Amino acid sequence: MGTHNRFGTPRVYTDLISFNLANGYNSLSDITMLQDDGSTPVAFDSGSKSNMFDMKPANYAKIDSTNQSFYIQFDTSLFTNSLGESNFLAILGHNFLDSECMFKVQVSDSSTMSSGVTLVSSSDNHTKEINATQSTISGNTDFIEADNNGWTLITFPTITGANQYLRITFKDTGGTSAVFASDVAIGSIMYGEYFDFPKTPDLDIKTSVEYPNIKVQKSLGGNSYSNASSLCQPSWYASIPFGLDADTSGVGSETYYYLKKNGRVSHELSFSYLSDTDLFSEDWHSTTASKWFDTLTVHNSFYQKIIGQHLPFLFTIDKNSTSEGDYGIFRLLDKGFSATQVASQVYNLKLKIEESW
Repeated sequence: MGTHNRFGTPRVYTDLISFNLANGYNSLSDITMLQDDGSTPVAFDSGSKSNMFDMKPANYAKIDSTNQSFYIQFDTSLFTNSLGESNFLAILGHNFLDSECMFKVQVSDSSTMSSGVTLVSSSDNHTKEINATQSTISGNTDFIEADNNGWTLITFPTITGANQYLRITFKDTGGTSAVFASDVAIGSIMYGEYFDFPKTPDLDIKTSVEYPNIKVQKSLGGNSYSNASSLCQPSWYASIPFGLDADTSGVGSETYYYLKKNGRVSHELSFSYLSDTDLFSEDWHSTTASKWFDTLTVHNSFYQKIIGQHLPFLFTIDKNSTSEGDYGIFRLLDKGFSATQVASQVYNLKLKIEESW
């Protein structure tokens, strides 16, 4: 762990793209990939568009290095601004250092980004989170550069209007070059609105590292034999999972087994004396966004947005942490949402989450 597993206020990053796809509100056809001329399809060396939106960073796509500047655009199909709010973008399992790739993020109600555009990468509207550096290349200061291969997370002030379309433009950092230094690898793209739990967990946090795929058997003579179907989560394209690596030698040492964490981490958390207004939305049958879908409550912003156990989510043990060891992709282990009332308008909540890949 990056900070010895010292919990602060946990934060969950729930993915709007996966949520819309899971509910059938969007399909992969609502995500377009084109070169910078706006009409030429992006050429892949391996994988496809779907690999970048399955929440499995090890299952990457490789975009051919000969592509010119290209963009990925997501049409949320959400015409009500409060339904499409966002304040984070994460790109997992990338090789942006090796491929000399930088990116720009735009949000607008215009599919051509011609009006009402929010540049979430501009220096006055961008909170640098992990592995994100504002570009200093002349004429490209709205772009973000990664100092390492691995993953990049940026947060920004919540965009509450003109937010139907998300566009991520990828470009060679060389400035004058039309091609990338190598194929551009992207494992997963997540976009949406993060949620901070109302308080820190109680002191009875239980953190476990389990090795469920190791089976030990004994022979008739009493000898022990072990068989392992897997030891840990698979490596990402250019780094260990959630690792940051600046090695551009091409040797691939950044994915060596001895750097990887074996086993699967789980956390059991308890939160005592949560206000009902922090836990429940005003009216979970309301069609008014401010009373349900757009409320910042544990039930709506977390359980509702991951559909219980259905969708994984990006999780950190401390909302203020910039240490990569404090982050991971997790899934809820509980069958559903359950809170116990302990006083008038006050509840206790317990939950268990587990690493997912």
